[in-house]
Amino acid sequence: MFWKWLEDNFKYRRKCAIVFGRRRRNSVLEVSGSQKITQQQYRALLACIDYLEQHIGVYGLFVTGGSVTHVKRIFDKLKAGCPLLLDYLRSAHAPRECAMAFHQFLSLYQVQVLPQRCVDVVLGDVAGVPKRLIALDVLNLLHEEYDDTRLHFAKRYLQLMRRYTLYGYLRPTEVHAVITPYLVVPKIFRGPDLRTNMQAKSMTLLELFLLAQLLDDPSALSEQLQQACAAYWQSN
Repeated sequence: MFWKWLEDNFKYRRKCAIVFGRRRRNSVLEVSGSQKITQQQYRALLACIDYLEQHIGVYGLFVTGGSVTHVKRIFDKLKAGCPLLLDYLRSAHAPRECAMAFHQFLSLYQVQVLPQRCVDVVLGDVAGVPKRLIALDVLNLLHEEYDDTRLHFAKRYLQLMRRYTLYGYLRPTEVHAVITPYLVVPKIFRGPDLRTNMQAKSMTLLELFLLAQLLDDPSALSEQLQQACAAYWQSN
């Protein structure tokens, strides 16, 4: 009875048919454009994430670009899939430039961090549904929709943004203003309707970031999703 109620009432969970050949199997990450991500570029992106995690507290990360020359140089190394990118970043000490080049690469190559079905959940009929429940559902769907490099990159990116949300861009006396979701919205939701329901999208993304560690523990994720569903059912 309970699961039948969920099925009837969770209208926002849009089912989509599998279109064979939709994924670009010769691209190691999902992309929405004509570009393809090579294995070398994928490793370079992970090197950027490793480096940014180590410098997450640098003021201005993802907000100010620093040296334009360094940004271009790092971007070119990402594009070339440079195997020594992490060594270069450490020697250049350019975390702000790395963050800017990293996001520029995701934008130019239209890397789809979340699968379309997850995006559809956030954009669906979610009026009155708690943002935490939506986020848990998206994380659960992520395991169903993505695997291998796609899943690993999504996990690393979401967990990077979690660290950035919790520990990033603060000075000792600064009020903590959470800006991470607003920076990431263009990387997740593409298209002409980007600014539509900006606040709702940002709030859901914030929950996604805060819950991202659950991606490492699918059983805990499933348990929390069931608890959130039960709480929502009891309150409606």
